[in-house]
Amino acid sequence: MFDNFKYRKSLKELERMSKFLNRQRQIFNLTTARQIGIVFNLSDSKVFDAVVGLKSMLNSILISTEAIGFYNDNEIPQLYTMEPGIKVFSKHELNWYKKPQSLIVDEFTAKDFDILIDLTQEEVLPLQWVSTLSRAKFKVGALNYFNNPFDLIVTVDKSLGVEYLTHQIYSTLEVLNNRFAQQTV
Repeated sequence: MFDNFKYRKSLKELERMSKFLNRQRQIFNLTTARQIGIVFNLSDSKVFDAVVGLKSMLNSILISTEAIGFYNDNEIPQLYTMEPGIKVFSKHELNWYKKPQSLIVDEFTAKDFDILIDLTQEEVLPLQWVSTLSRAKFKVGALNYFNNPFDLIVTVDKSLGVEYLTHQIYSTLEVLNNRFAQQTV
């Protein structure tokens, strides 16, 4: 019962804070974007590997990429803190209703990314805070829930994994509103 109260309180506070968020909405694709932010739930090493792979694919086409992940434990393994451009926050950095209270989260949400990619496939409240309060111009996500902040939702079967999701989002952003991707007859 107390967890349900905290959950409702968190969603109400998030909704209140999102009303004051000023962001310039604009559609971007991989041809027009210069900065991309990635949000992910660090549940296992496969997710981390998929994020590193997506980040390297985006960096190879000269797009500056940063990622932030949530590790649902008090102490983050050192393996996840050594990759440049990927920051991770833990359960230790949340307040009582699961709002992130971390400098790295504040810095990430304040950046004006062209595209924000949310790779969470289940509702994770701390990452919902990050995605909703991000000032990114175009938000892409995989999870559809009430009051989601996304401008584009890419839906895939959860059983196919995060790596499949990253390829689907990459290919969608590659052809989205891209006149060079259209075939000439």
